[in-house]
Amino acid sequence: MTDREPRGRVVRIFITGDDPRSLRHVELDNWTGLAVTGQPEFFKKALDTEELRRSCVYLLIQTGGEDDLPRLYVGESDDFTKRYPSEKFPIEFDTFMIFTSKDDNLTRAHVKWLELELWQMLSENVGKVAVANTNKPTGSNLPKADRATMSTYFANMIYVLEALGFDLFTREERSTANKTPEQDNSTVPPRPAGVDTTFQTALPKRPALLARLHQTGDGYILKAGSKLNTKTTESLPSNVRRLRDQLLETAPLLIVAIT
Repeated sequence: MTDREPRGRVVRIFITGDDPRSLRHVELDNWTGLAVTGQPEFFKKALDTEELRRSCVYLLIQTGGEDDLPRLYVGESDDFTKRYPSEKFPIEFDTFMIFTSKDDNLTRAHVKWLELELWQMLSENVGKVAVANTNKPTGSNLPKADRATMSTYFANMIYVLEALGFDLFTREERSTANKTPEQDNSTVPPRPAGVDTTFQTALPKRPALLARLHQTGDGYILKAGSKLNTKTTESLPSNVRRLRDQLLETAPLLIVAIT
């Protein structure tokens, strides 16, 4: 293997039953973390997992929520086996994903920090996911060394989620979240010189009124000074309509709206 070849990682999935949909334990190479995931019918079985008696952060995922966006609830617990004794969950879900550790090094302060990081990243991804939490997590004030350790843990969480097919984050976030500092420049090819990733488009019959977009990952950034029509077409999907309305409301000084 040359230095320029992607190193790759090993994801180990243990299915705890004959049914391929059964409860799964997911591990990542060189990581003391553990993910326990499954569908609602396997929730009680998950509570028998010894590691879930430790501090953990978790996601309840509803894949077909409002506006057809995935709807997620983010939480943390000292002992997940006692978190929902009466099974009164904050949302209806079709997948649960619990992250803990195979040792005792993950503390309550750690998982509160992870909970806030997850909530913030998902909340910023408007138009791709909907966060079900009614309140912002409190987080925790970790020492610098602990923040560095939890940043690596968080990156591994994102890697596992993506590897299992939960496309909840932008490509830009994925490209930086799953690397250690030593790997940061090892697997990202340089952008070819002379390639312009800025595009512009004009309103029909009004070629002088331009909107400029900068491509980044699998999305676009609307540049300051772009002109948008305030009239919304009826065929626009509701989730895109909501994102557009939010853009017009929160960035009035950056975007020139026209009629």
